[in-house]
Amino acid sequence: MARHVLLFDGPIGVGKSTLGKAVAERLGFAFIDGDDHCKTERWLASNLRTNQSIASASSALLERFAGVIVAYPVRRTNWVFFRETFARSGHSCHCIGLIARPDHIAGRERPLSQAELARSAEMIGQGYGQRAFSSLVFRTDEADFEVSCSRLTERLQALLDVDQSLA
Repeated sequence: MARHVLLFDGPIGVGKSTLGKAVAERLGFAFIDGDDHCKTERWLASNLRTNQSIASASSALLERFAGVIVAYPVRRTNWVFFRETFARSGHSCHCIGLIARPDHIAGRERPLSQAELARSAEMIGQGYGQRAFSSLVFRTDEADFEVSCSRLTERLQALLDVDQSLA
């Protein structure tokens, strides 16, 4: 049976981790916070080691769960690495873009520092959460958390159903 990896992409404060945990629970999936795997080296070496660590942790969890949600901002290089890595194991991999207005991100319950808000705005400008390779782009600023969680879960279930029908 095919397993699923869903990479939640988006800027700081958009809800990758918070929604990721809640949606993973609803789908019966495991959850990984990519920040827990970040390495502090030069960018390229750090990026590769972080990707390898996330992929390894995901593969271990896929032995016990039907899927895993990974909260981590996804660049094109990350996407190619994850797509190819999981395809070799027969698992589907989707990038799920999460987007929100900067004022909404700034007004969330979890307070962000000025530096985090500035980086979030920069990430929005760089296209995080709205990548051309995203299977789904979801706005986290159109409803409250529970409604957003339900809507996102429904849309992801429909995406996974299509995956299953193609397998």
